[in-house]
Amino acid sequence: MGRLVEVKVTTMTKYENVDFPSGGNTLLGRIYRPEGRVKRPAVAICHGYPGDTKNMDLAEELALNNIVTLVFYYQGAWGSGGKYSLTKLETGAKDAAAYLRSLPYVDPKRVGLVSHSMGALPLSKTMSLDPTIKTGVLMSPASDSAAMAARDKIEGTAKRLASMAAGKLKGMTSESLTKDLEWVANNTNPVELVPKIKVPIMVVVGSNDTVTPPDACRRLYDAAKEPKKWVIIEGADHGYSEHRIHLIKVVLDWLSEHL
Repeated sequence: MGRLVEVKVTTMTKYENVDFPSGGNTLLGRIYRPEGRVKRPAVAICHGYPGDTKNMDLAEELALNNIVTLVFYYQGAWGSGGKYSLTKLETGAKDAAAYLRSLPYVDPKRVGLVSHSMGALPLSKTMSLDPTIKTGVLMSPASDSAAMAARDKIEGTAKRLASMAAGKLKGMTSESLTKDLEWVANNTNPVELVPKIKVPIMVVVGSNDTVTPPDACRRLYDAAKEPKKWVIIEGADHGYSEHRIHLIKVVLDWLSEHL
């Protein structure tokens, strides 16, 4: 016979599909938020490449704990307007934060960013330029975009990324990705940008992550300024497939303290 488990819900939530302008296009997304129009803290989640890991479970749990959460899709990604480009990710993150601040139920002084994998590029770029973003969480961050664009790897990396984009990202080719990778190596390299971030950040990694290994993520963390926190989740892979509860608790605890 199963054991009765008491579930404590701090608030009632709702979700709604939304869209907002960005770079001359319309980006799609979904907002999870507590009921009511009391101004709450908020975060936007910058998804990875190509965005298969949606983090909707994380968004829902944050909303249950009074944090408005926006899951959005970059230009050309998952139905958003325009063509996808690694050079346009920061524009999407910046406009997502601005959109959150415009909402009547969001406290504009308490907006943060959360990223997964390649989402570290727009998060680090946006936060390095905008000191009003209150905090950031980087989950399994792609820490060094210059390494992805290394001369002996760039062609293979571009082909692999192009194959991953099929049916998910609009306008991607190996040729365009090669140009994008060269651009982000020089303009959006997280390990070079995080030292410019002046607010608290947390880096979360899985010990069994073979996509963004802990050692690579640690270099990004070491480059960041205090206050910061390093969390390694034992046994977790890149998407935290069997460790979602642990991941969500870690992120929620951080945001509850710093947002």
